[in-house]
Amino acid sequence: MKIIHFVNENKKNPFNPQYSYFMAEDTIHLTERDLFIKYLLDKEKEILKKYPPDLDGHTNLGSDSLTSRFIHYNLLDFTETAFLKEYIRDAHDRFLKVLKLEPEKNYYVQCWFNVMRKGEQIQKHQHARSNSYYLSGHICVNVEKTNTYYESPYYKEPFASLNELGKVTLFPSWLTHWTDKVENDFERITIAFDIKTEEAYNTQIVPELKNHWVKI
Repeated sequence: MKIIHFVNENKKNPFNPQYSYFMAEDTIHLTERDLFIKYLLDKEKEILKKYPPDLDGHTNLGSDSLTSRFIHYNLLDFTETAFLKEYIRDAHDRFLKVLKLEPEKNYYVQCWFNVMRKGEQIQKHQHARSNSYYLSGHICVNVEKTNTYYESPYYKEPFASLNELGKVTLFPSWLTHWTDKVENDFERITIAFDIKTEEAYNTQIVPELKNHWVKI
């Protein structure tokens, strides 16, 4: 597991922010990836047909996108993708242990997937701006020569994370990020997720949305 540390070491005056936070990158092995990709593309058609568009999370992918349905389902609820719970929990716990933090017993995850085609791009966005959120992440399923960029305050250049097959990235939910434009004729598929602590789930998720979160 690779840890990326963002820290403001050159604070010039008392009005510059003081910050120190971490990201993590890891790799998992997706077995029978071709079958998994086919399943996700079939599931995309099903979700687009079943659910109306909602907000696209400020990604600018629009109302025709799969991303605009993310609020209506949780990928971890499907039998074929329930195995992702173990991957997410394992990456999370190892991340915390590297930082010498003790994982809690339970966390709750909302999980969805994005399919992008030639000419499409995820624009700058955040998954949350409140302290009720915790960590977010994504898993690269079908990617080709693209990057995801993370914008840190007062850094001259964003941090570019190369999208590689099986790469898992964990980052603070408030961190602004975006992707390259898809230039080739293929489906760029990534799985995205938000993690909440049990306390945040119990106190800050409205009852009608609690079933969108899965305990890991």
